Amino acid sequence: MEVLFVPDDFRAFMKRVVAILDAPSPDRFLDAEDALRDEVGYGGRVDGAHTFAFTYITRDGRHRWTITLEEAAIREIADGLMIEVTGEKHDLVRGARRATSGDPLLIWGEYGDDALRPRDDEQVYAALDSLHASALDQPRMLRMWSAADDQLVAVVCGDRCALYVIESAEGYATSTGDAAQRESFEAHDHDGRPLAVPHADCVPWDVARAALMWFLHHGDLGDVVVEGRLPTALLMLGETDRKAILAHREEPPRELAHSSLPRMLAPIPELIEAAESTQPVDMPPDVARPLRAEELSAWARRLLELLDKRELIELRTANLDELAYQLGGLLQAHGVEAQHSIDTAEWLANEIGAVRGVAKLFATGGDLQIALRRSRDV
Repeated sequence: MEVLFVPDDFRAFMKRVVAILDAPSPDRFLDAEDALRDEVGYGGRVDGAHTFAFTYITRDGRHRWTITLEEAAIREIADGLMIEVTGEKHDLVRGARRATSGDPLLIWGEYGDDALRPRDDEQVYAALDSLHASALDQPRMLRMWSAADDQLVAVVCGDRCALYVIESAEGYATSTGDAAQRESFEAHDHDGRPLAVPHADCVPWDVARAALMWFLHHGDLGDVVVEGRLPTALLMLGETDRKAILAHREEPPRELAHSSLPRMLAPIPELIEAAESTQPVDMPPDVARPLRAEELSAWARRLLELLDKRELIELRTANLDELAYQLGGLLQAHGVEAQHSIDTAEWLANEIGAVRGVAKLFATGGDLQIALRRSRDV
C-alpha cells in the first residue's frame, strides 16, 4: 500500500459521491464496481453498507490507484478534512511492449461467435470491412487486442470511427478529429450500456482502418493524432486482458465465415404496414395466407415491444430489428398454432427464451398466447 495525497480532482469526485449519497433514489444502484462514474475514475459500494472501492486515474494518465474508503472517510475528503489516503498504485505507462503471445483477438458482442482470433492480416481486414458495412445503419463497437496484449476500443458509425487506446506501452489515448464538431452519437458497450461518442473523437474510416491494423502490429495508432485521455465508461476495460477474456468465453472462430459478422450483414426486411386483408370474413385466422418475411418481422417486433412493455422479457440487445428477424422463423412455423394450443405456446416460450439476444423470458404459455394474439395484427 502507498500513500496518495488527495488531489483536487479526486476530492471533487468525492464531493459528487457525497451529493449522490445524500439524495438516495430507488432507481440508483450503488453495489457495482462502476456504479459511480466520473471523468477521473469510477467506483461503487462493495459490502452493501458503508464501504466503497474506487479506481482513480491521475491527471497525467500515468498511474491508476485502487482505493477503499468508508463512507465517513469519503465525507471527510469531500470536506477537506482528510488530505491523504492509502491505496494500491499501478503504472499505466509500461514504457515497452510485452512479448507477443498467441493470436490477436477481436470482439464485437457478448456471444461466442461475436469474436475472431484471426490467423492472418487478410482475416482482420475482412472483419474490419464487414464491421464497417454493418455500421452503416447503426453504430458498432469493436474491442481489439494485439498479440502483445495492447488493447483498444473502436466505435464505428457510418464512415467515421472513434479510437480509444485502453492498454499500450504509452498508456491511454483517444483519437482526435475535427475539434470544431460539437455533436455526438450514442453507441452501446458489450454490456448494453450507452456510450456517448463525440464527433470530435472520430476520424474517417479509411484512416481508422489503417490505424487499427497498425495498432495490431505496433501497439499505437501510427499517424492518427491522439490525446492522452479515455472516456470514463471505458476505464475499467483495462483491468481485463486478452487471456482473461478468452478464459470466460467460448473459443472464438478462426475464420470470419464462422463468426456472426456474415449474419449481421444479412438484409433485414423493412417494416411495412399491413395491407388491408382481402380474405373472407368467415375464414378462420389459422387458415389465412402465409405471412411474408417482412410481415413476420413486423409481427415479431410488435410481440417483443409488447412483452417488453409488460416486463415479461429481458433483452441482451437493443437492436429489435435483428432480434425480430430471428424470431420470424419461429412465428412462421408455430405462431398461429401457439395461439390455440397452450402446449405449443409453452414450447414456443422456451424457444423464444433461448433465442440469441433474449436474456430471459418471464412469460408463461398463457401470457404468450395473449401477446401473440394482440401483436399479430397492426
